[in-house]
Amino acid sequence: MKKMLGILIGALVVFAMVGCSSTGKNEGGTSTPDVKVKDIMVSIKAQIVQDIKDAGFDDGQSDEQILQGYVETNLVDTATDDLFGQMFFERTGLDKELLAEGSMYISMFNINADEIIVLKAKDDKSVDTLKASLQKELDAQIQTWERYLPEQYEKVKNNVLKTKGNYILYVTYDNVDAVEKIFDEKVK
Repeated sequence: MKKMLGILIGALVVFAMVGCSSTGKNEGGTSTPDVKVKDIMVSIKAQIVQDIKDAGFDDGQSDEQILQGYVETNLVDTATDDLFGQMFFERTGLDKELLAEGSMYISMFNINADEIIVLKAKDDKSVDTLKASLQKELDAQIQTWERYLPEQYEKVKNNVLKTKGNYILYVTYDNVDAVEKIFDEKVK
């Protein structure tokens, strides 16, 4: 009887540990890891640098120099003087209180529609609301670029907006497949 009780307690401990290690469910119902948005963005920025170099725009510059045309905004700790972050919140109505983490990486030039956003919702209930806010951003991008620059509008039409567990990816970028692949590999 004591041996059976020991096995039962051991099994309960294992199930409890497995249950506690899960951080969320993705669209397929499997658990997603607890990866930092910052780590995802580091890989995405490396991809952007590589894409710029592959396009022949490398004059021996450092990665930081190559990325000077982009602005990164921490959407959880947005400073009041961060114009890009403030405009984003106004345009989308995104509720910062729903975010565990969030980062936005955009072109600072108004001739380039590049915009990459990775969000991590605080809980499962917030995911749909955050995704709806990003849909507003996509709608705003469509409205802007369809009348402004046709080649940038094509990029916007190929936007990816997807969720995996509590993570949300928004990508308007030339090499959207590479960025989506990074997201999928980091948030398995």
